[in-house]
Amino acid sequence: MAFNNRILTSIFGRRLGLQRLTTGESGGSRSEYLVGPDDFRVGVTTNESTGTNIKPYGYSMNLGTSAGSSAVYNLEPPVPGVRKVLVSSTANGPVYVNTLNALIFSSAGTTQATVKLSTLGVPVELIGATTAIWLTYVATASGNGFQATT
Repeated sequence: MAFNNRILTSIFGRRLGLQRLTTGESGGSRSEYLVGPDDFRVGVTTNESTGTNIKPYGYSMNLGTSAGSSAVYNLEPPVPGVRKVLVSSTANGPVYVNTLNALIFSSAGTTQATVKLSTLGVPVELIGATTAIWLTYVATASGNGFQATT
């Protein structure tokens, strides 16, 4: 999708810009990349609530910190091309993150609707493929701290 056709405001100056790589640098395509900043700042939330939906961007940390039974969160539908990172604090049991009108397509080739975080501090990175599908490249074996479940 050509996102550059939908730019609201252009940024001028020498500190941020586009760099077009030659075909030798980019493996055969003449792609453009944003260059200049040391990094990009994204939102980090450490106080998500099971009563409100989790935003589909940024980092949600310390999920499941409340004492008691397993925590269940709802994640808003993905935005294509945008990353979302979930990090659990499972001292009080596993954490479940359900998708709303969206599916998680795991690297195992299966489609699931819920992420189960079962290990303290293991991050799960999701990337919006469409407005209905999250992609994750991490295997869904239970030994690595999370599973995609139904």
